[in-house]
Amino acid sequence: MKEIRGDAVRLFQFLLPFVSISILLELIVDLGIVSASLLPSPLQICLKLWQLTTPKPILLNSLYMSLLRLVFGYGLGALIGISAGILMGVNRLIYRTFSPILSLLISVPTVAWVPLLLVTLGTGDETIVIAIFLGAFFPIVYNTMNGIRSIEKQLVWASRIMGADKITVFFDVYLPGSLNSIIAGLRLAVGYSWRALVGAEMLAAGISWGVGSMIYAARAFSDIETMFAGLVVIAVGGFLMDRLIMSPIEKRTVEKWGIVGKR
Repeated sequence: MKEIRGDAVRLFQFLLPFVSISILLELIVDLGIVSASLLPSPLQICLKLWQLTTPKPILLNSLYMSLLRLVFGYGLGALIGISAGILMGVNRLIYRTFSPILSLLISVPTVAWVPLLLVTLGTGDETIVIAIFLGAFFPIVYNTMNGIRSIEKQLVWASRIMGADKITVFFDVYLPGSLNSIIAGLRLAVGYSWRALVGAEMLAAGISWGVGSMIYAARAFSDIETMFAGLVVIAVGGFLMDRLIMSPIEKRTVEKWGIVGKR
């Protein structure tokens, strides 16, 4: 009973800010303080979301294509980013060679790469997937590298003195010690990849489906409600990916193993 009550309290605390803001915005629009043509009310946005899903699933098709591109781009970024970060963390020569390049490129916004990708790769899915990859790669490789390099050398030396080979040292020392930083990089990369996806879909005019493409198409018709509906989908999508995917991974790894404290 106490657990149910506690869950209800946490749910209420979570929903209270959103409900309060929605009521406030509804009143602002209904009272004419701000024109509905500039700021649709939450009720209008919900109605538009319903219209975009029935009878033609425009929103669902766009969301499906966006998520499909995200899976490919983010998965590629995670695979290559973690591998590169590990190499830069354990090998001093590789670190000294590529660290300046990483420091130089990490400051470039992902959207800034999109025009170059459009010129070289065209307006197809390849451009969007590569943009997502770039959005995921840099935070993952940077956090993985720093996580590996932050491990105390005494732990590595002690393991080797006790007879551990390189593979054992990696899985028993480097990986557990850097996992907190790797998970942090993966969580950051989700947000960066999602923003890169939407930005690339907006700029790639040849793309027919996608949340970013839907918002950009609504701009041509001054369809403010569809634009805000797309923004809501983007915000909720990013939030759900973090809470439903990355947060459980963190709880089953770094929190379960006691690497960080539970929040």
